[in-house]
Amino acid sequence: MGYTFGVGREAPGFSLEDQDGNAITLRQYRGDWMPVIAFFPNGARETAKQIGALSAAAGQLWGMRGQLVGIVAAGADAVTKLAAEAGGAAFPLIADPDAKVARAYSAWSAAKKTVVPLVCIVDKSGKIVWAGEGAAALKPAALLEAFKLSAR
Repeated sequence: MGYTFGVGREAPGFSLEDQDGNAITLRQYRGDWMPVIAFFPNGARETAKQIGALSAAAGQLWGMRGQLVGIVAAGADAVTKLAAEAGGAAFPLIADPDAKVARAYSAWSAAKKTVVPLVCIVDKSGKIVWAGEGAAALKPAALLEAFKLSAR
């Protein structure tokens, strides 16, 4: 996972709604929590499985002062359906209907017209300290290890 886009730079801010209609912003985590932002492709067969697997890791991240936040380039109805297919999500799953946030983080593939799986860990000051691209970055063990290294 040698993906380095944005490492060291300020994480792009966002304000979107999660699967329960709650407003989620990057700013709400600044200073106390380290958000782990995961971008998921909508409609991919593996997405619901990845969300389910990461739900267990979300609790472990929480214990280390990390907050997993999932972003899907789809409307609220599609995100609600995706969360149901995953058996629920133990972390905020956010609708990004115009893929504006995905584009800001370079998680959008214009050629494929979909999100490329991407995870960014943001430190307490708002800077990206780790980024991983592809399905391997969404594996719970890899994500937890990256977080432990980044939180030092």
